[in-house]
Amino acid sequence: MYDGQPLRIQELLPRGMTMDDLYMGVGALFLIAIVVLLIGPGDKSMSAKVKMIQERRKALQNASLTPTKRKKPETGITFMRTVAVKLQLLKSNQVGAAQQRLIEAGFRSKDAIYVLAFFKLVLPTVLGIIGFIIMRYNAGHVVTLRAQIFNYLWPISGAYMGLKLPGIYVARTRKKRYHAILKSLPDVLDLMTICAEAGLSLVSMLERVSRELQIAYPEMAEELSMTSIEIGFLPDRNKALSNLAERCTLRELRGIVSVFIQTEKYGTPIAQALRVLSAEFRQARMLRAEAKAARLPALMTVPMILCILPTLFIVILSPAIVKLLDTIHNNH
Repeated sequence: MYDGQPLRIQELLPRGMTMDDLYMGVGALFLIAIVVLLIGPGDKSMSAKVKMIQERRKALQNASLTPTKRKKPETGITFMRTVAVKLQLLKSNQVGAAQQRLIEAGFRSKDAIYVLAFFKLVLPTVLGIIGFIIMRYNAGHVVTLRAQIFNYLWPISGAYMGLKLPGIYVARTRKKRYHAILKSLPDVLDLMTICAEAGLSLVSMLERVSRELQIAYPEMAEELSMTSIEIGFLPDRNKALSNLAERCTLRELRGIVSVFIQTEKYGTPIAQALRVLSAEFRQARMLRAEAKAARLPALMTVPMILCILPTLFIVILSPAIVKLLDTIHNNH
C-alpha cells in the first residue's frame, strides 16, 4: 500500500518505458537463457569430444610411427625369462600353440610364455621335493609292502601335479573367459544393432559398444576395443576381424565375424543380420538353460539315495523299532 493506494508496476518503471517493453525484455531474457542452456553444454561437450579424438589420434600415431619406450620389466619377470632362455625350456614347435592358448586365456603379454615355462620347471621340482620329504618321513612308519609302494608314489605324484598345474590353470582361465564372452553376446549384439541403425560406422560401433560394456562385460569390451584399434591401423579390415575370431575361438563369435566380413564385402545392411544373430543367441542360451534343468533329476538321484532316503527311513522306521524292542522286553 502506498498513501492508501495499491502499488502499481507502471509506477516503478523508468520514464518512457511501457509494460509492453517490460514484457518484451523479460521474454528476450528467457530466450537468451534457453539458448545458452541448449547450446553452451553442447559446444563444450562437442569441443571435449573433438579434443579427446585428436589426443587419441595423436597418441596412436606416435605409437605407430615412433618407437615407444617399454616399461622396465619387473625383476621377477626378467629372472623367469632368463631362466627359460638359458635352459631352453621353450621348443620352437610348441611356442605357437602355447602362445595361442595364453592369448585365448587373456594373457597377451610377450613374457607370459616365459612365465608359463618357468612354472612348468619350478612346480614339478618343488612338489617333487615335498613328496620326497613326505616319503622319507613315512619310511619309518611303513610296514606292509602295499604301504611302501604307495609311499614311493609321493614324489612321483608331486612332480606330475606340478607339471600339469600350469596347464590346468590356463585351461580354467580360458574356459572362464569364454563363458563370460558367451554370456555377453546377446547384449553386445543388441547394442551393435542399435548403433548400426543409428548410422555409426563399424569402428565407431565397436568403440561405443566396448565403452558401454567396460563394467558389465570387461572381457568382451577388451576384445572389441582391440579390434577397433586394429581396424584403424591394419591395411586389411578383414584381417583385423579375423584376428578377433583367432583370439577367441567361439563358434558364436566366428559367426559375428563372418557377418561383419560379408557385410563389408557385399555392402548389405548389418542391422538386420545382427538382429537375427541376437535372437538366435538368446534362443541358444535358453536351450542350454533348459538342458541343464533337464539333467537335474538324474543328478539329484545319487544325493537323494545317499543323503535323503536314509534319513527318511530312520524317521519312518524308528517308532516301529522302538515299539518292537519294548514288546520283546515286556515278553521277557
